[in-house]
Amino acid sequence: MSQPPSDPDAFKRALAITTRALAGDKDLDVRYGGEIAGLSGGRIVLPNPGPEPSAAAAAAVRGRADALALRLAHHDEAAHVGSLPPGATARAIFHAAEQARVESLGARDMRGMADNLDAALVARCRQKGWQRVEDRQAAPMEEAVAMMVRERITGRPAPAEAAGLMELWRDQLETVAGKSLDALAENAADQKAFADLLRTVIEDLDLADELGGDPEQSENEDDDDEGVDREQRTGEDEQDDDGKEGDDPDTPDAAGTAGDEEEINAEGEDSETRVEAMDDEGAAQTAMRPNWQPSGEGNAKAYKVFTREFDEIIAAQDLCDSEELERLRKYLDNALKGLDQVVGRLANRLQRRLMAQQERAWQFDLEEGVLDGSRLARVIADPSLPLSYKQESDTEFRDTIVTLLLDNSGSMRGRPIMVAAACADILARTLERVGVKTEILGFTTKAWKGGRSKEKWLAEGKIPNPGRLNDLRHIIYKSADTPWRRARTNLGLMMREGLLKENIDGEALMWAWKRLGARPEQRRIMMVISDGAPVDDGTQSANSPGYLERHLRETIALIENRSEVELLAIGIGHDVTRWYRRAVTINDVEQLGGAMTDQLASLFEEEGGGGGARFSSRKETATSGLKRGDWAALAGGR
Repeated sequence: MSQPPSDPDAFKRALAITTRALAGDKDLDVRYGGEIAGLSGGRIVLPNPGPEPSAAAAAAVRGRADALALRLAHHDEAAHVGSLPPGATARAIFHAAEQARVESLGARDMRGMADNLDAALVARCRQKGWQRVEDRQAAPMEEAVAMMVRERITGRPAPAEAAGLMELWRDQLETVAGKSLDALAENAADQKAFADLLRTVIEDLDLADELGGDPEQSENEDDDDEGVDREQRTGEDEQDDDGKEGDDPDTPDAAGTAGDEEEINAEGEDSETRVEAMDDEGAAQTAMRPNWQPSGEGNAKAYKVFTREFDEIIAAQDLCDSEELERLRKYLDNALKGLDQVVGRLANRLQRRLMAQQERAWQFDLEEGVLDGSRLARVIADPSLPLSYKQESDTEFRDTIVTLLLDNSGSMRGRPIMVAAACADILARTLERVGVKTEILGFTTKAWKGGRSKEKWLAEGKIPNPGRLNDLRHIIYKSADTPWRRARTNLGLMMREGLLKENIDGEALMWAWKRLGARPEQRRIMMVISDGAPVDDGTQSANSPGYLERHLRETIALIENRSEVELLAIGIGHDVTRWYRRAVTINDVEQLGGAMTDQLASLFEEEGGGGGARFSSRKETATSGLKRGDWAALAGGR
């Protein structure tokens, strides 16, 4: 084991130089911040090693930097996008195996780099709990495939920390795809040949139906469900809602298991590409993000639900007993331990900004009202003067309710969900102080890749285009009329292992919107916190491409254009400005509290005439009212 760096600043400088050299780009921008390693717009952001990193922590940071540099050096993004299959599981395998390929090329050639990559992999395995995992739902197959690709290319065994993952999958993968995996290793240096052979691996895994047609023709073909050649369509059918030519629904737009995100907007233009290394929290979850197509093109496009029989809307306290809630709440409190000043500063700042909209003003020297004691001295000095009265006038401040709708999907696991819970807790307390009612809701599913709904669909013969095929779980952490002190323990539920699964955003927004519609308050605000597009493998694999995303867009349009609810969204590392009219995207989860505070305050300032609208749709990092270091401490529990 190498020695820990004695000079953290020198360590950062040396690591940045090494990363540029490995990437083959002397002008590459290498920065440090937070805990997530990522590649965004030609810039690499690495986790901050801290003032006194241990040898293991330093090696893990080196490994994450090496992984991103190798991706820049050995990965052709255009070729990768062109080879992606349409199926969600097949895509996940492509992403994971490609990242394993580029890392293995460096590990095979340089022993020191191999040690660094192993350290980063070990840290990730520990965070995911793959040493003792016993359920395949918590042990993704694509991760096991990537691990076996590494073994074959580098000759180094999977770490002991991945023992549970490999025990669940190794025998099956070796039996059905062992020879194909061997062929992958022999062609690791050729990305195109590697991708072609990877399709054989997917066929061996009995996933041939997810491969679609020839990947080279995928950009010129429409989806198989419609069975209509693109050339036979009219110009109107090829236009999207903005009047531009429609995009191929098979065009890949996914966040892969290896942390790869290619975001393509509704007009079909490539937006900023963001790639995260396979680190502790930075490894992105598999997410299908095909381009949206306008609805109304047939029954296959119209959103529907196969069955609501197994859905549930449940209060947080009903999902586990009170003792466990108390334990989970203490876990959340420990993350905030020692940060009373930071929390108090945020709460007081928002409270002052909101109270400014409720200021009371006095009118003096009136003939009636409340006797003005400050003017009595002059009456005593000159009894001929009349008594002076004053009256209090209130600034108009409409009765208001705020709903915080939190994404409880699996990709929020770890640091993001902890910070989201903490921020929701802070805002609920603060808004309660100024008389603004707050509701905190969460949304997820009861199972991975389809639950009992999908089982029922399979039993009934797999009818085509069945609609949503998973069991919704909508959670009420705090209702609007419940005081914060009675609901505080409920927020600890977000820390519960196994709660976070998949996310169907459109129906969650509709649910929260209907709850707001039933409220008597004059002003209704809904804030959505999410880190990705709608994802449910069971639904997406059985319906037309873009099925869930299209419904999300339609729901947002309904709320924004045909209701009085003020809808705003915050995307964590994911561009939500392409969907929501009022939205902000943050790159680091530790900025969430500041973003939530600023955007809520700006809405109230807009309502109170405080200089007009200050909330704008933007992709740049949101600024917070607190120093960056304060929020880093809040997010990390330091």
